[in-house]
Amino acid sequence: MGSLILIDGLPGSGKSTLAQRLCKFANSHQGEAVWYLEEDREHPVHPAALTTRRRQSGFPARCLDAWRRFVEKERAASGLRILEGSLLQSTVRFMMEEQQCGFEGYIKEVEDIIRPLSPAVIYLRPVDAMNHSRETALHRGESWTDKVSAYLESTSYSQARELKGSEGMHRLWTDYAELCDSLIAQMSTPKLTISVAPPDTEKSFIDSIDFLLSTGHMQLDPPR
Repeated sequence: MGSLILIDGLPGSGKSTLAQRLCKFANSHQGEAVWYLEEDREHPVHPAALTTRRRQSGFPARCLDAWRRFVEKERAASGLRILEGSLLQSTVRFMMEEQQCGFEGYIKEVEDIIRPLSPAVIYLRPVDAMNHSRETALHRGESWTDKVSAYLESTSYSQARELKGSEGMHRLWTDYAELCDSLIAQMSTPKLTISVAPPDTEKSFIDSIDFLLSTGHMQLDPPR
């Protein structure tokens, strides 16, 4: 029987780095582990064919159907399945952008659907979301910042609040972090919140290993 590890957090919080390291560690110590990159166009839960339709009605329901298909395919698999951004970033965030409601109900349904995969959640939470967003923009550069700011400015959420440019992006990410906090808090799935200020990839990795060992999602014995 395998397990599902969900890693989430703001852009620049270290999701991909952590997912890659956990996958490598698991492959070295307990056999098969698979990491699904968030941006993969053929992602098993939120492929491009789904996310490009996020502004259409019924997007949350289609996400739930995608989770059901994923669980049905993976429930007999062994080893770890590591997904980054799938729980919140590539679903809830889009719902927020379009001012859709029902976040709490959506997360509860996801929990019910994925329970057969023995899930665990790792949430990378910047201590100061506003400063984190500004530092991420500086790190990723003007081209990334302009592109993301322009996209977010076009969303219903930003337009309703007159959020514009990079400062509007920072405000939206701060609001999104607060939404994520509330949703993570309601979850009954085993979970770990790691405060990052700034992102410390080594600490995040060590804390995550300790957590996954304590919950039985990982083991130190090498595969036989």
